[in-house]
Amino acid sequence: MKPNILIADDSPANIRVLVEILADEYEISVATGGKEALEIVRARAGLYGSPDLILLDIVMPDMDGYKVCRSLKENPSFRDIPVVFVTANTDDETLKEAFESGGTDYVRKPVNRIELLARIKSALTQQELTRKLLEEERLEGVLEMAGAVCHELNQPMQSILGFSQLLTDNMSADNPKYEYLTIIKNQIDKMGKITKKLMRITRYETRDYIENTKIIDISKASEEKGEG
Repeated sequence: MKPNILIADDSPANIRVLVEILADEYEISVATGGKEALEIVRARAGLYGSPDLILLDIVMPDMDGYKVCRSLKENPSFRDIPVVFVTANTDDETLKEAFESGGTDYVRKPVNRIELLARIKSALTQQELTRKLLEEERLEGVLEMAGAVCHELNQPMQSILGFSQLLTDNMSADNPKYEYLTIIKNQIDKMGKITKKLMRITRYETRDYIENTKIIDISKASEEKGEG
């Protein structure tokens, strides 16, 4: 699916230029003012997800681009959307306020096709790398917690395994309970192997799970590359 770019500009001529450049590679949404841009972001988030990037004019009559950008960055749901300002003014004061309001980059008017595409690609690439880094950090935190839980589970599992062994040692194999105790021992032993592996994970792979989610593939997780 094509990334979605929201163009916010009060000039129909500017919008046409941007759409002509971007329409082949991106899905385009258009707002003709700052307030409308915010409304589209909110509405789209509820239906399809937030825009992947916003091209934002600075000078608009109802709400300027700085205020729009600040409003987005104040909202936890939208603060990570890259905002590229499109402006004819590239003096130091204008660019300073653009970046201070939360802008990712800027493009000069009149727009140069190569520059526009390059800056958009750069912003989207940076956004994707940031997203992957955050996912990695969250997953590492989950794995650390899983390791701590496994450590706490190890003692009670060993107790169950030990008592099961004591019971089977004093029981004949033809006792109906012997089979059940053996099953318990085998399952506890299996759990122990899984928890030990979880505690050693420094490398992992994921596999598909239900409803388009992914989980860590324990069979491919190990302490060192090459382990099974």
